[in-house]
Amino acid sequence: MRIDVANERPLDPVSQQLNMATTHQPYVCTLSNELQKKAEDELNERSDTRQQHINALREKTKTRPDIKFRTDDAFLLRFLRARKFDVDRAFKNLVRYYDIRQEYPDIFDDLSVEKLKHVWEAGLEGMFPGKDKLGRRVGVFRPGKWDPDICSSKDMFKASILTIEKMLEDEETQINGLVFIGDFADYSMKQAVHSGPSMAKLNMSLLQNAMPLRSKGVHFVNTPTIFDTLMSVWRPFMTEKMKSRMNIHGDDFTTLHQHISSANLPSDYGGTQPEATECTKQWMKELAAWEDGFKAENSKYGIPKKKDTLGGGKVAADPSGGLVGTFKKLDI
Repeated sequence: MRIDVANERPLDPVSQQLNMATTHQPYVCTLSNELQKKAEDELNERSDTRQQHINALREKTKTRPDIKFRTDDAFLLRFLRARKFDVDRAFKNLVRYYDIRQEYPDIFDDLSVEKLKHVWEAGLEGMFPGKDKLGRRVGVFRPGKWDPDICSSKDMFKASILTIEKMLEDEETQINGLVFIGDFADYSMKQAVHSGPSMAKLNMSLLQNAMPLRSKGVHFVNTPTIFDTLMSVWRPFMTEKMKSRMNIHGDDFTTLHQHISSANLPSDYGGTQPEATECTKQWMKELAAWEDGFKAENSKYGIPKKKDTLGGGKVAADPSGGLVGTFKKLDI
């Protein structure tokens, strides 16, 4: 709890946010001239108005005293970039970033690389080394390798959240975005029965509304017949932009290479990188080295949980003057 030293009394939530706003370190741009030009052309980011937009977004956080926002320049900037410097849309994204954590505490609590290592060791998801010719990192998810009897859907989500959070700390990724490969080799009804509307809704909400992520393309490979049935369930939850960035290659890696160079792909996909599972294991090591700092910072913010609020019952008043209701759980 922050204390007003002059009067020796606790600061109210709004004053706490004002205090954070006045003590944050201002953003210092270290981007190359090329990236600054790209940010200006594609994201409406201008060096002469950047700080004004950051300050305007920070000002909006005062309208939601029920949420303890992280308000440093660097953090707010990733939301502005994701929404092309539209402050209202960036604020909506920022609120959703915290709302979804309250709605699905069983997904967002206790994020631990050690507890999720089976996901990366099995090669289910991760990032490949380097960046493509457009400066984008390339990631992979391989649901055909998912054994629901060993790895829960919650663990899959948790692993993906950690991956995205780490990538969002990279300014170049904030501007250039990410591309993903969805490898459906060996995908069958065993996985499909666990990939219904509930999973689709949460996944798309996370990618499209909650995370300040620029997803620049998804490339599906090794797609089985059942893939069309799966997409009929998932498409209703996708935006038109997301649908337009989907590419289906089947088992023809020649067309995949037209979008992503072989130099950025593992040998599994006709590339020159180590095989995909080796890449995901290496990615796990990078996450393990990074996660402590993320947890220490991330745990300071959000919507208070019921155990941290005043009162009791299913709906409790929190110390900020807002309400904390019941929580959703992922039920697939």
